[in-house]
Amino acid sequence: MAEGVRYIKVSKKDKNGVDQTNTLQSITELTIPFSSGNVTYDILSISEQPTYFLYYVENPNLEWNDRAFLNYSFSGSYSGTMGNGNTTPAITANVDNQEFFLEGGESNNGLGSLTTPGDNFPTDSYRISTYIQKNIGVRISSSIQFIIAGGRTPTTSVSSSVRLLSAPLTPGTLSANPKVHAITTLSQSLHDLDDFNNFIFTGSYDTSVILNSGSFQPGDCLYLDYRAAFDGGEFGASIGGYANGQPMTNITVDGIFEISSSAASGPEIEAVPEPFFSQDFAIAHDCQPTFNNVIVNRKGYLHQEIDYTAGVYLPINFDLIINEKALKAQVQDSNYTTKSHIRPRYEGSKNTTDNFNSSATTQSSYFQNLHPNDDLGISTFTLPSVDSLDTTIHEFSYGGGTYPEIYGGGAVKISQLLNVSDKDSVSVISPLTENFNEILEQKFTPNSQPYVTQYTTISEETAGARVLGTNIGVPTISNYMVPSGFGTSLGAPASLTTLELNNFPFPVIRNSNGFYTTGSKIDDAEVAMGYIIQSTLENDPNARWYITIYNSLPDVVQGDLQPFNSGSSNDYTGIDSKGGYTSPLTVNGVYEIKSVALGITYTISPALPQTGFTFGNNSKGYLIWKDNGSKNVIFNDATFSGVGKGNLITENPTQVIKDNLIYISKTYGENT
Repeated sequence: MAEGVRYIKVSKKDKNGVDQTNTLQSITELTIPFSSGNVTYDILSISEQPTYFLYYVENPNLEWNDRAFLNYSFSGSYSGTMGNGNTTPAITANVDNQEFFLEGGESNNGLGSLTTPGDNFPTDSYRISTYIQKNIGVRISSSIQFIIAGGRTPTTSVSSSVRLLSAPLTPGTLSANPKVHAITTLSQSLHDLDDFNNFIFTGSYDTSVILNSGSFQPGDCLYLDYRAAFDGGEFGASIGGYANGQPMTNITVDGIFEISSSAASGPEIEAVPEPFFSQDFAIAHDCQPTFNNVIVNRKGYLHQEIDYTAGVYLPINFDLIINEKALKAQVQDSNYTTKSHIRPRYEGSKNTTDNFNSSATTQSSYFQNLHPNDDLGISTFTLPSVDSLDTTIHEFSYGGGTYPEIYGGGAVKISQLLNVSDKDSVSVISPLTENFNEILEQKFTPNSQPYVTQYTTISEETAGARVLGTNIGVPTISNYMVPSGFGTSLGAPASLTTLELNNFPFPVIRNSNGFYTTGSKIDDAEVAMGYIIQSTLENDPNARWYITIYNSLPDVVQGDLQPFNSGSSNDYTGIDSKGGYTSPLTVNGVYEIKSVALGITYTISPALPQTGFTFGNNSKGYLIWKDNGSKNVIFNDATFSGVGKGNLITENPTQVIKDNLIYISKTYGENT
């Protein structure tokens, strides 16, 4: 007798316990040495399971005397409550020697689905994956209880049944016409209403049946369900439904599901897979086309699936969710714990250095030590977190000192800007260009240290220059002056931010040696200092006036001077962490006049270091001067005396400017 073979199941581990997955997942043929000779099966498709492969093959004959008879042994338990259309219990497999047990649900390629309404719920089953050559015994044993709600017309009887069914495996659905192998029914008359007027139906089943081997084909699934009926009516999906217009509650069961057969028998035959791989391909990832392929997604342990099939407002599995019995979602728990996953999505990540164009981490280390949980992410590549490179060369026509308006300082007169895209792609920006002053302010921030190149001079008075500010036009001569040695008081502070000054100070002139000294005292109200400054500030939005205060200002301004920059209320002499001045302008005793009232009361900024002094009267002295509107860059710590034409570049120029500065300045600039 000869019959055809359609499926061959092969364990991943051989008889020696060696895992042959690498070979078994890639073979195209399988040769079996039968008593009549070798039989080669061409493999049409492969289905991988956790512990074995199932091959769908061509249909050569198989000699009867070479058949092996497997034994089947399965034991499962179930308990819990069914309802809302679900009539099949959830089974836990305890013994499964052939590993035929299949969890229900479309996500597991099993029977039933949560996405289909009605009684098509996930249904656990025993899947027959071989041709059965022997009869098998099945036993169902269970207790049962359900409650019929009170407040209804009494019925004559209530019946409950348990059925043993089988159907071909169609993942995600239940057969509408399954084969019924056994059915056991319990009936009970209506009686014993409790205090809540409910009827409690209780009973038990213990059903055993022998199923003929010819009842199954590979792929058939064996499962069970429960039903109920009233008054002799038809059994149906009445679980959780209605009878005589009144609801019936869910069925509660507690039972076992067992499958067994006689012991295995038959010859032990060695199968030869072709092609056979002798080397270990577990580490040869480029030789495994199915590497990392998955049949189903792994389910997590934390999150449950929510089914909105019936509408967007209430999931159909709401009760299962709140009881934490819904299907687990195909979302990996590690998505919310693995650092490589949560940092870019939830926690954020940082690459921290102290400043633009800097790889220093002094401040970052400090903050990280102060807040260790912030994980600032200090750069370890000795590279800046952010580069901000300047593309501009700033040419000046000359330089010179700012003494005595700004003590120890200097300035350069900016003539034009060269915007550099490449060594031969340069555009010229004129001082007449709109926003020219704003460009200078952005490029030369206080305390920055630009590089100075002189075209025609070699003055050493540029060393150590730190930017004080931009667009401050220091005049060639101040407007007004009150020396410290004058014998009469000519003003005093009214507060830290206001000065009460005499309206008739001295104009500034130069003596024969070129030094500042006092001219004839102004006594004419029409040209009084206060009214002129007041009128200018009120009528010219671009007008700016400054007062420079010295602890000692001689009648002839020369030599060392002592700026008024510290006191009991404020101190403007501080140095920051990079060696710059915390108040670059006021460290020189310079305060801006913001407004004048009645020609006498002057509002200044910033606030004075202290009060309680006078101007003149052998106390402090001052110079008052008007900004001349020049496009200048003002410096501290360098006088720029004797400096001719040249250029400035910021601390962070582009590499093109670094490599081609002289060429660009000669070709496109004023370097002659």
